[in-house]
Amino acid sequence: MADRVPVAVVGTGSIGMRHLNVLSGVVTVQPVAIPKRSERVFVLQDSGYMAVHSVEEARKLGTRLCVIASDTAEHLRDGVTAMEHGMDVLVEKPLSTDVGEAKCLMEAATKLGRNVFVGCVLRFSKSLNRFREMLGEIGMIHAVRIECQSYLPDWRPSRPYKESYSGRSAEGGVLRDLIHEIDYAGWIFGWPTALQARVKNLGRLAIMSDETADLFWEVYGGGVVSIRLDYLSKPTRRRMAAYGEQGTLEWDGVANTVSIQRDGLMKQQQLSHVCDEIFVEQMDSFLASCEGSWDTRLATGADGVKALAVCDAAWRATQSNREERVMYK
Repeated sequence: MADRVPVAVVGTGSIGMRHLNVLSGVVTVQPVAIPKRSERVFVLQDSGYMAVHSVEEARKLGTRLCVIASDTAEHLRDGVTAMEHGMDVLVEKPLSTDVGEAKCLMEAATKLGRNVFVGCVLRFSKSLNRFREMLGEIGMIHAVRIECQSYLPDWRPSRPYKESYSGRSAEGGVLRDLIHEIDYAGWIFGWPTALQARVKNLGRLAIMSDETADLFWEVYGGGVVSIRLDYLSKPTRRRMAAYGEQGTLEWDGVANTVSIQRDGLMKQQQLSHVCDEIFVEQMDSFLASCEGSWDTRLATGADGVKALAVCDAAWRATQSNREERVMYK
């Protein structure tokens, strides 16, 4: 391990194991698993992973970087613990359960002199980045439509969806679960000062969290962004369209295509990526950023706070039935 950089992963559920497997493919890295259940340490060791019982043990191995892949409700505690042991952290999205906890995490980072990033991995999608690069080709934008819709029971058929974090009101729901859409909307078009929203549980899935969310806000120049998120739809869709004075630009996040229509012509590009490639790129950027090399695609802790501030404003707008300001500070 002397020639490899140890990187800890707290939490070994589905997303934690994905990070461990991605890290295992990086020749310069030694992943160190820290499962939430002690008995999992021996199971992971028998499967060939390096695994320890605590962040403290991982630090003794020289670990200075940590991925927080535990349940959302544990992000604050696990993130602060890692930073207290001298580690920079990449926290899986969302940064925390709400903007208050996220701000506490960032205050701890400032006090401890550590770096915080958020796992908004879609920022590394080739097709999404091409969409972002091509926006200037359609002129001044007057409308953006974003949709991310799927059927929650189909996500992990082997696990009862009602028992997953998605269905828990304290940490799940479409706003937090599908926060990728809020993140890349803010990243590409700018963060809103105020918004209108309707966040609902229609009772279709018998879960405690929100099943649908519709958000609307204005961007610079007067254009409107509208976002539809839900757990109820088939088939799965993840797409975005920007409407400008010179044409229309569309992104399909399932097919990984970008299409532009202007002057009566339509051109389409497909920019596929191999399995886990965007996770590898995100991890490379995390490793480089902690050494001082900046990658604007890597979501910062401040971006994570902004995304949760938008979520909080959406819940307030639903309750008040009026436009609400987004409270970033």
